[in-house]
Amino acid sequence: MFHFKQFSINHSQSTMKVGTDAVLLGAWMPVPDGCRNILDMGCGCGVISLMLAQRTNAQILGIDIDEKSVIEAQKNAENSPWKERVVFIHENMQHFAQKTTQKFDVIVSNPPFFENSLKSPKKNNNLSKHNDSLTFDDIVVVVDKLLAENGCFGVIFPPDAAEKFEKLAILKSLYPTKKLFISPIPSKKVNRILTSFERKLHICEENKLTIRDSGYTNEYYQLVCKYVIS
Repeated sequence: MFHFKQFSINHSQSTMKVGTDAVLLGAWMPVPDGCRNILDMGCGCGVISLMLAQRTNAQILGIDIDEKSVIEAQKNAENSPWKERVVFIHENMQHFAQKTTQKFDVIVSNPPFFENSLKSPKKNNNLSKHNDSLTFDDIVVVVDKLLAENGCFGVIFPPDAAEKFEKLAILKSLYPTKKLFISPIPSKKVNRILTSFERKLHICEENKLTIRDSGYTNEYYQLVCKYVIS
């Protein structure tokens, strides 16, 4: 059990555990004023959904292809203060996109990003890290179909994957508007990039954040302090 300030997460069965990537994305994700609904693609245990529930008054839908993750996420939502407006469903993301007419003000994803790499003998680990079942092209197509005209899509990737994904997104007229470059410590290179995309072309706002120096940095604490128990 992982305890946040306003909710707790059980992630023992989920393919996508509570981790730094998810916490960063949940805390940083830009949310437009008056946001009515949010889609969490590949929700795992539901941590990003519940962080966004704490931040907004939106209705939130989380979708995951792994049934155990969805069952666990549902229980986490039921034990949270926002159980009336957070729902999780077991569904293939591409199938959901094909059959729904709903549009979302915010779409967020902490997606699988390994391509053509050595897989774990554990099938669930592969679902969370390898993009066989949800490729970069799939994500772009789904977001293009489901994102509202003035909506915002947020994602986190390692630098190489972020660059590749951005090129695909731009081909669908999804343009980067904000980026946060993450370094684990001052002496290490950037190892994650958070990016938000919108349908309108803007000058992209870019910032940097280092997670640890001698302990957690103040900039990291300020980002996550509303959620994480220090």
